[in-house]
Amino acid sequence: MKNFVGLLCLICPYILCGQYLFNSDTSAQLYNGYTNSFKCEKGTPLCFDGTTKITPSDKENIYYIEVLDSVTRGEGTLNITKYLTHPDGFQEKVFIDKFTFSIIPLPETVIYLGNSHSFEKIDVNNLELKVGFREPQPLPHFQIKEFTIIANKKVLTVKSSKITPQAEAFIKTLSGGDTLKIEVVYIDPLKKTRRVNKEFFL
Repeated sequence: MKNFVGLLCLICPYILCGQYLFNSDTSAQLYNGYTNSFKCEKGTPLCFDGTTKITPSDKENIYYIEVLDSVTRGEGTLNITKYLTHPDGFQEKVFIDKFTFSIIPLPETVIYLGNSHSFEKIDVNNLELKVGFREPQPLPHFQIKEFTIIANKKVLTVKSSKITPQAEAFIKTLSGGDTLKIEVVYIDPLKKTRRVNKEFFL
């Protein structure tokens, strides 16, 4: 047992001083309505206060954390656990860290067409389609599955992540001052389908 206690003392300081990354950032904050990523080099994150759901990813040391829809408070608590092995071979799960994190609203999700985002004038020669945020955090780890363009009472749905030649030709038939609405269907890292729709003008 003395050797085991010594082992625990050697391991814990290293883990407690280790760096956790929330959405690739050291700020301990999670976003509502978003699949947050959490990197933990040592140990496994657990939540017992009913604020989040934690799902392991297919990447080493990366976990996805979702704030539950029913949560209204502004913070929660994460526990970090690890299995330690006694000298006799018995494995015991121990808590090696515990800390609070902030829960904050997700910034507005916007659609980009080239350098223009929602409600701005577009350049028909630059129509790269993206979904993201105007703020630098969090990073938009989204994959576009399809989009729909609505303009002049016409509707065009395209199952692509990019503006296709057909969609580009459709947009270029519009006149200066015309408005168009775009609805984008995309998935997050947990393959959850999400939608966003915004308007642009020429």
